[in-house]
Amino acid sequence: MHPALLVDEILQLIFEISLDDEKSSLCRAARCCKAWKDPALDRIWRRLPSAIPLLSLLPGCSVEKGTIHLNHLVQAEKCGVFRLYAVRVKHIVHHHSVLGDLPAHLSYPLDNLGTSRIESRSIGDVVLHMSLSSRLRAFVLHIGYTKSDSASTSMHMILSRLKKCSALERLSVRGHSSTCLQTPLGALATLHSLSLHLSSLTEQTFMAVSALPLLGDLDIHADRLSLDNLAVAISEHCDSTAFFPSLQKLRIRAEPGLLELLCRYLPQDKLHSLHIDSTAPSLPSAWAAPFRAIATVASELHYFTIEHSIIVSESEDTPTYPIDKFFTIDHFRPLSKLPLRRFVLDSWLPPDFSDADIEEMTKWWPLLNRLDLGALTALENTEASWKPRISLASLSTLAKGCKGLQSLVIALDADGALAVPQPVPQGSHPLASLFISSRSRPDTSSLSAMLLKIFPSLIEVTPGFVGDHADAWQVVQSTFSSSAA
Repeated sequence: MHPALLVDEILQLIFEISLDDEKSSLCRAARCCKAWKDPALDRIWRRLPSAIPLLSLLPGCSVEKGTIHLNHLVQAEKCGVFRLYAVRVKHIVHHHSVLGDLPAHLSYPLDNLGTSRIESRSIGDVVLHMSLSSRLRAFVLHIGYTKSDSASTSMHMILSRLKKCSALERLSVRGHSSTCLQTPLGALATLHSLSLHLSSLTEQTFMAVSALPLLGDLDIHADRLSLDNLAVAISEHCDSTAFFPSLQKLRIRAEPGLLELLCRYLPQDKLHSLHIDSTAPSLPSAWAAPFRAIATVASELHYFTIEHSIIVSESEDTPTYPIDKFFTIDHFRPLSKLPLRRFVLDSWLPPDFSDADIEEMTKWWPLLNRLDLGALTALENTEASWKPRISLASLSTLAKGCKGLQSLVIALDADGALAVPQPVPQGSHPLASLFISSRSRPDTSSLSAMLLKIFPSLIEVTPGFVGDHADAWQVVQSTFSSSAA
């Protein structure tokens, strides 16, 4: 054997790469020699997609129709093989029901467990005991949204047990909940990251989350909270306790009024990333006050995303959209002083911008590396007669004004010629992905070449909605692929 294969760092790297081979190579390596046995077995058993491989090592264990059956009377001396492999498990996923109990001498068998995931509504003591450890850093609980009192009770019970996991930093909870989780969540003072998507969220639960001292990353569905009740709760809470004292990254499903309320109490200049999921339809004008509040409290915001839908009358076979349902440059002007690196407008309709608006935006946010102006198919949702006021000239404007832009989603009028910006920008522009929607037929003879001249790093040009001109855009794509090769 080559001496290099006995160097631990080299061996670990080789075995890590071997994980891509469905573990068959590692199984052979474990049987090859004593020096490789333990490192290979550590890799094989480190991540378990199910508890079945491990529990099958217990005498009397069987699996029938997706349910694991255990014999709790197994003697300790017959569990040696189970212990040998259990100590190697660092990550496990539970999605099977378990009937029976673990032997009493195996109360919490996975001492080295770092992350665990439960995707089962049938959560008993076995699943729970095989999901927790003193070294647990991340825990995921997804039990589904079907109404069930037992599932809601199980969620509360499991979260209550997590307070014993003193190393826990990341938690994700999804599913039906009809109980207040104020007490179990409020006890998790070590959390750095929390994702909370519940069928019902109480004001008390929300306030318990807001007091977590180390919470820096929050993803929460708060669209069912009462704005009036939450306003009272926050006002009373903030008299004595800090409100999200460490929050830097927020993803929230909420209405405009609730977001404006939160911004009044968030700590100044700590928020760096904000993703708003506005699932309930609203007019763009409803976001004027929240945008002003965001600009006031988050002057260091770098990443901003808003998912937005509009009200469409079900009685209209072909809905029409008055101008007040389109975002305009004026709606985003309150955000113009923010040092944004990413601006994503994932809206049902494309914004009603002009070339002059794009030029103004490049002066607001010259450091943008990603710019999405509407969803990929937003143009498809407009009337056939509606044409974007943005022209191909805005691509040159963006190349000149946003020199770090790497990804762009835009709906524009592709009719006409694309000119190279003057003066020609120094260096190679980094734009790699360009998604274009247009109702106009592009110039198939020159568009690809001009795009590459302006954006020499461009890897893909992807048409979004292109109306009746799919054939022409296919030619543009084909020509671009040939030129870029």
